Amino acid sequence: MRISIVSFLMVFFAINDCSHQELSSIQSFSYETFTRGSATVYTITPEMINIKSTGLEAGESSAKIQKKDWESLVNKAQKVNINEISRLKAPSESRASDAALHAILSVRKNDTVYKTNSFDHGNAPSEVKPLVQAILRLAENVE
Repeated sequence: MRISIVSFLMVFFAINDCSHQELSSIQSFSYETFTRGSATVYTITPEMINIKSTGLEAGESSAKIQKKDWESLVNKAQKVNINEISRLKAPSESRASDAALHAILSVRKNDTVYKTNSFDHGNAPSEVKPLVQAILRLAENVE
């Protein structure tokens, strides 16, 4: 009976430690939109969201991020094979004729930055679309 309890406790702590490690392995998310003459970069860390724009509407703003919002982003990222996001195909090519902004999603995980290829802002590859939408939703609340 003692061995069962000790075994259970060891497995419980091992599982909790592994899930915490996964949360802390993603260090930041970055979403960049750009076209000729302007760019906006949304950077999200476990503590802050920062938005920096250049061009005619240049400016910078930031806000603290709630822990539940960070965890939600990480959970969405865990549904994507981060190591393979550079291979995702853009579903449209409107950015080639300036009909849409270029966009790139970056994830910093274990001190390595993983980036998508350029895609149309507002039309992310389906694999990362929920993550991009969550990032943009958080950015709407930053003044």
